Amino acid sequence: MGQKKRKMSFYFCFIALLITMPLSITSVQAKDSMQENNPKIIVIYSSVNEEIDEHQRMLDMLLGHFSTNITFKPASQVKEMDFSQADYVFYYGQQREILPESFIKMISTYKGTFVSIGYNAYQFGERFDNIEWISNTAEIERITQMNNPTKEQPFDPTSILYINITEDEQTEILLTGHMKKKEYPLFLRKQNTYYLAATTIQHPLSIFVANALYEVFGEPPAMNVDTHPGYIRLEDVHPMVNPNHLMGIAKILAEKNIPYMIAVIPVYTNPVTKEQHHLSDSPELIKTLKFMQKNGGSIVLHGYTHQFRLSETGEGFEFWDTENNMPIYHDQDEEVIIKTEDDFNTVSDYEQYLHEQKTHEKNYIEERLTKGIEELANYGLYPLAFEAPHYTMSQQGYQITSKYFSTYVGQLQLSDQDWKVMAAAPYITTPSFLHGMQLLPETIGYVDPEDPLALDKMIQNAKEHQIVKNGMVAGFFHPYLGVEVFQEFIEEMEKLPNINWIDLKEMNHKVQTEHVDIQTKEGNITVNMKRMGLFMSSWDYLSYHLKAILLKMLWCFAVIGGLAVLAFVYLTLINRKRYVKRGD
Repeated sequence: MGQKKRKMSFYFCFIALLITMPLSITSVQAKDSMQENNPKIIVIYSSVNEEIDEHQRMLDMLLGHFSTNITFKPASQVKEMDFSQADYVFYYGQQREILPESFIKMISTYKGTFVSIGYNAYQFGERFDNIEWISNTAEIERITQMNNPTKEQPFDPTSILYINITEDEQTEILLTGHMKKKEYPLFLRKQNTYYLAATTIQHPLSIFVANALYEVFGEPPAMNVDTHPGYIRLEDVHPMVNPNHLMGIAKILAEKNIPYMIAVIPVYTNPVTKEQHHLSDSPELIKTLKFMQKNGGSIVLHGYTHQFRLSETGEGFEFWDTENNMPIYHDQDEEVIIKTEDDFNTVSDYEQYLHEQKTHEKNYIEERLTKGIEELANYGLYPLAFEAPHYTMSQQGYQITSKYFSTYVGQLQLSDQDWKVMAAAPYITTPSFLHGMQLLPETIGYVDPEDPLALDKMIQNAKEHQIVKNGMVAGFFHPYLGVEVFQEFIEEMEKLPNINWIDLKEMNHKVQTEHVDIQTKEGNITVNMKRMGLFMSSWDYLSYHLKAILLKMLWCFAVIGGLAVLAFVYLTLINRKRYVKRGD
């Protein structure tokens, strides 16, 4: 009988929990961030082995600000039908090669806007009869813009292609490179044909190219040209973080009415003992995060444990094996033997090996993202975007993540061969290699306690990105540095003119797993959870709520007990007084 009663009590609590817990929440009005215009862009490229690499992906990041309809094709595979619906055609000659005659003919007859970058443009004949091609390169140390020559930024010498412009009244030089007193044409236009005299578009060149692309697409900025979106992200908030530091920072931001992001790691792993600490082990931290969520803060999932091997949470890499500089193709304790095609007897055996690696990474990422989203949602914390630890993740990783999140925060890894090859877009963008995710880039760095000039560098980076129309001004801060350091940081950030602080709650997002759906719809944030499936997937999820209910019940019993004691004491005193009076 005792066992049956316990089961009945369990089911009663379970049903009561399902009934009493809300299935949705409503938040502030949201703004639609989708662009009205979505032109079709085709990018034809020449690269090593005809594969898309970090150079094409950098261009992808810049173009993704203007369209989500972008297609990449190697020059050898382009066909006439690719041009039929294209509003813009880009050719990126990152490597020298002799272009197919069929492709050259397509370019010669194409009537739309054409942009050529880097090598091989001389093969397009009449398209660039206004350019004299010189074989050597030139070094530049600053760039000026035709439409705003006062906005320039000095930088370390950067190599560009050396060209001369023949006398042609129709040619406009949009960007000019400078080295001391010498000037070099960098980006030019003749009617609807453009040429960029550079083979790479890395920072700082990307800043100016991003701005020049507004001329190519003929679009005014999405907002006032003097206003720049920006955000502050509180980084590496895990179960062992001091909630007092967080609360102090949260109150400062609330008083200043500045929205912000909180990059949350649900699980802290002790690198020595391997013991795991969940947010449920720190009720005060959950309480603080809920306060922040209601008062200007938005949750960003920052991995599940922020570590792969036995590195400390917040320091380690979760979605990249830095010891072998490769994606997570193996377990953390597994001996890694890197194989090439030469190690296999047949091509099919090698392809099967690659498939198994990709499958392992897919399962690993899916498990981590699912646990991260569902665990936070179970606590009443609702992530609206994702940030990979240390910004490291493979291209397949981005594709997998796009099935769970519509928004990505931070910088992007551009190579599957080296995690250090990463970059930030200068503005909000939706590059094709994010498979539909919108990127809110981090552009100015963070407060480094070991660098006395860190804050000055951040402000300098911010001013650099304010050169760009709609240029993003975004950085992050580690709460463990304390409230006083944050106060100094935020006061400096407030001195920057015309910053429009991003509130994730006012943008369109979608986050989903099998049991959790978080999205903004018609101006509201709605959270729907399949609680039965969630609780069945992990006893810990239900246990968290049962413990909370039991704790409340214990407090109720304690209050009732306390009141009973007070009542007993009161009645005892009253009776004693009556007894004393009768005795007199």
